[in-house]
Amino acid sequence: MVSLNTLCIIITLTLAASCTLVSALSTRREVLGSAVRSATAAGSGVLVSSSLPSSLPIANADDDISSAFSSYQIYPDASSKLDPKLTSIDPNKLTQILSKTSGNQGGAVWLGEHHNSVKDHKLQAQFIQNIYQHRKQLGSSSKSNNKMAVGLEMIQVQFQPVLDRYIAKQISDEELKEQVQWEKRWFWSFDGYLPIFQKCRELNIPLIALNVDSEDLGLVEANGLPGLPRDKLQKYVPDPNGFAQFARNRYYKTYVDYVISPSYELHKEMGILRTTITGQLLEEDMSFARFFSGRILWDESMASNAYRWVVDNPGGLICCLVGADHVKFTGGITGRFQRMAKEQQLDCTSVILNPTLIDTRPSGSVSMLSNVAALASGPNDLTLQLRYLKEGVAVGSEESRLPESTGGVLALADYLVLSNNA
Repeated sequence: MVSLNTLCIIITLTLAASCTLVSALSTRREVLGSAVRSATAAGSGVLVSSSLPSSLPIANADDDISSAFSSYQIYPDASSKLDPKLTSIDPNKLTQILSKTSGNQGGAVWLGEHHNSVKDHKLQAQFIQNIYQHRKQLGSSSKSNNKMAVGLEMIQVQFQPVLDRYIAKQISDEELKEQVQWEKRWFWSFDGYLPIFQKCRELNIPLIALNVDSEDLGLVEANGLPGLPRDKLQKYVPDPNGFAQFARNRYYKTYVDYVISPSYELHKEMGILRTTITGQLLEEDMSFARFFSGRILWDESMASNAYRWVVDNPGGLICCLVGADHVKFTGGITGRFQRMAKEQQLDCTSVILNPTLIDTRPSGSVSMLSNVAALASGPNDLTLQLRYLKEGVAVGSEESRLPESTGGVLALADYLVLSNNA
C-alpha cells in the first residue's frame, strides 16, 4: 500500500522532473492549448506532429447521421518519420465501433466537449441516442449486453442520489438543476445540457456523477493532498499504488510539460490563482504542486467512478461527457482508466468533438483570432500526437533529437468528430 506521504513525494518528483479549476473556470477553459506543427515545443524537447493531407474528404453514408457530422480516425506514428495520419471514417461505422465492446467485457467512451458549445452537446445527444439503439439491437443476441450509462463531469459525486431520482422521474428538470447546485458548482449553461439529460431520462439510461466534490477539491487546492482526510482521498483514489505508478510514467512527464505546466503559467499571468474552487482566498498564488494535485485528483476521480460503474455492470458501456482537455493526449482521464481496466481488458475509446488549435497546443500559444481563423480549414492544422523520449535521454540534449531516442507517442485521441452544420 502506498502511503499519502509517498504520493506527495512522487508528485514532487514529477514536478521537479519536468486547472486548478476555480471560480474563473469559464476563462480557463477558453485558453487551452497550441504550438508549431512538427516543431519542438519551447523548452521541453517535445516534438509535436500534425502531418495531414491537404484536403480531407467528408465521410458519406445513406442515412441522416452522415449529414450531421464528419468523423476521422487518428493513426499515430512512433517511427523515425513521426508522421501521424488522419483518415475519414463513415459516421455510421464510428457509431457502431463506439457501441460495441471487445469480447463484451464492457468499457468507456469519452466524448471530449467544449462546455459552452451547443454543437458539441447536440453531437453528444445524437451519439447517446444512436449508441443506445445500436446496443439495444445487439442485446437481442445472448452474447451481447446492452447495459449503458452516461457519465457526467459536470455533476459532483455527492449528488448521485439526485441523478437517480431524476432518471426515476421523481423530480423535474428544474429540481435537478436546483438540487445539484448547478449555478454554484458548474457555471456553464444548464440549458445546453438539458436535452441530453432529458434523452437519458426518456430512455431510462442511468446518469453517473464523476466529479470531485468542490469542498474536497478546495482542501487540496489550499493544502495539497495532505489536506484531504484519508477516507475522502480513498473515495477518489481507490487504487493508490496505480495512482502513484501513473505519475512515474516517462510519457506522463511529457504530458505535464505540454498540457498542465503551460496552463498553470497562463493562469498565473491572468492573476486567477488566489482563490480556491470554494472561494477561499489564498495569501499568495497557488503553487504549481497544489494546482497539479487538484488536477490529477479531478482526473483520477472521473476515471475511477467510470471504472467502478463498468465493473459493477459487466459488459456495460459508459459514455462520459467531459472536457476535451481531460481527454487529449492520454495523460488525463483516458490513461488512468486504461490503467485501472487493464486486467479486465475493458475498452477505452476517446473522441474529441469539434477540436480546435487551442485544444491541441500548449495554453497561451494560440490567440483566439488564430484559433477562429484555423476553424475554416477543419482539422488540417491540429497537432495529432506528442513524442516522448526513452528513459535516460535528457530533454533538450543532442541525443533527444535523434529518431532512435523516441520512446513513443501520445495520440491526441482515437477519433475526431466535426459538426457539419452550425
